[in-house]
Amino acid sequence: MRFLTVSVSVFAALVAAGCATAPQPNPALANAHGAVQAAEADPNVPRYAALDLDTARKNLQAADEAALHHDEPAVVQWAYMATQSAKLAQLHASAKVNDARVAAGQAERDQIQLQTRAREAENAKLARDVEADKAAQARDVAAQQGAKAAQLQAEVDALKAKQTDRGLVLTLGDVLFDTGRATLNAGAARKLDQLVQFLMEHPDRRVEIDGFTDSVGGDSYNVELSQRRADAVKASLVNSGIDPGRVTTQGYGKEFSVASNDDAGGRQLNRRVEVVIGGENGAPVARLH
Repeated sequence: MRFLTVSVSVFAALVAAGCATAPQPNPALANAHGAVQAAEADPNVPRYAALDLDTARKNLQAADEAALHHDEPAVVQWAYMATQSAKLAQLHASAKVNDARVAAGQAERDQIQLQTRAREAENAKLARDVEADKAAQARDVAAQQGAKAAQLQAEVDALKAKQTDRGLVLTLGDVLFDTGRATLNAGAARKLDQLVQFLMEHPDRRVEIDGFTDSVGGDSYNVELSQRRADAVKASLVNSGIDPGRVTTQGYGKEFSVASNDDAGGRQLNRRVEVVIGGENGAPVARLH
């Protein structure tokens, strides 16, 4: 009965929460509670099908907990399993009662055996239906995960970002800034639109913006310029609706060059801003000095 008390408490919490937010009731969850209560009210079930009843209660508790977390697919899955387990408990208990009657009365044996076989067939069909449903749900989850992965890859491809051990790295050339300045030019917003859209669609991802320069000029000036350019990109993202707490910046000056500073083409490649996007629920991996 302790298990039932926990499940009823969780269900009561769901009802109370529902009163506050007025969500639509979940028919599958309501049916599951009714089925489990019906099984508990059957005096033969605790005696003959205690394990099935325990399974139904645990499934119902999982459904209630999923409802507390607003996980509708999990609610439907666990509620379905709780309903089916409760029905199985009653069917198994009924079959056991019939077996007892067969042992007690030879005259009713043939009829009861027919009923038992029918119930066994029904149980087998129900078990097959449960397994088929579980397999279908597993296929649906795999398909959803595959679609999510494909969508993410398409978004990464659109950004032209590269996967690295630090996270996704999007390199913005110095064409976003006028020479020697840290103010984004008029065409920069269009180049940052896709990045803003990606971050909007993935609110768990955090960003580090790193600024770099070529080797021309003093070290302190280059560090200060690269920092101001990184900060300018952050400001643009924040102005577009990105939470500033998700974005950090760092200016590195001429450090970590990607090309030679001996020619104009190499210096242009070194004048850049890198946007490092961390994985889900995590920040980018820090750059090693």
